Amino acid sequence: MSPSTPARRGRPRKSDAPDTHVRLLAAAASACVDHGFDGATLQEIARRAGLTATAVYNHFASREDLLYAAGVRGLEQITEAAEAGAGEGFAGIAAAYLRPEVAEARRLLAELHLASRRDQRLAHLLGEWHQTEAARAAALLGDRLGHPEATVKALFLMLLGLCHLEDLASIEADPEDLGGRISQMVEALAPTRRS
Repeated sequence: MSPSTPARRGRPRKSDAPDTHVRLLAAAASACVDHGFDGATLQEIARRAGLTATAVYNHFASREDLLYAAGVRGLEQITEAAEAGAGEGFAGIAAAYLRPEVAEARRLLAELHLASRRDQRLAHLLGEWHQTEAARAAALLGDRLGHPEATVKALFLMLLGLCHLEDLASIEADPEDLGGRISQMVEALAPTRRS
C-alpha cells in the first residue's frame, strides 16, 4: 500500500469466501476433538482457522451454532464412510470406522455423544441421526434375525466404542489384527447372509 492509498475499511478481503466457512468447520471439529465441546473456545477455533474471534460472527451467529454445524458435518462424514463400507455389510461399516482418514470424524462423534447429555440441540441431532442410521442398518439385516433392534443397538454400541480408538493408545495392537477381531465380533452379532 502506497502512502497515498487510504487504509481499507470493513471486512477483510475474502472473509466471506466459502473456504473460510469450511476452514471454520474444520477448526471447530479439530478444537472439539482436542478439547471437547465445552473446551473448544471461540478464540481457539478462530486461531486454528487463521481468523479473529470476531470474524467468526461473519459466518455463524454464535460459538454454539458453529459447533453444531461442525457436528452436522462430522455426522455427514461418518455416514459417508459407513455407506462406502456398507457394500460389505456390517463388517465393512466397522472397517470404515477404523480408517485413518475417518479418525477426526470418529472422535468428533464420541464428543457429540458426551456433549449431547448436556445440550438438547445436540441430543436431538444425534437422536435423529441414530434413527436414520438404525433404519438403514435394519434394512441391511433384513428379516433374517427376526426383530433386529437389539442387534442394531449392539452394533451401534460397538461402533461407538470404535470412536474411542485413540483413547486406548496405551494398548498397542496391529491395525490389521484389530480390524480382523472387529470383523469377527461383527460376524458374531450379524452373520453374513449366505447364498
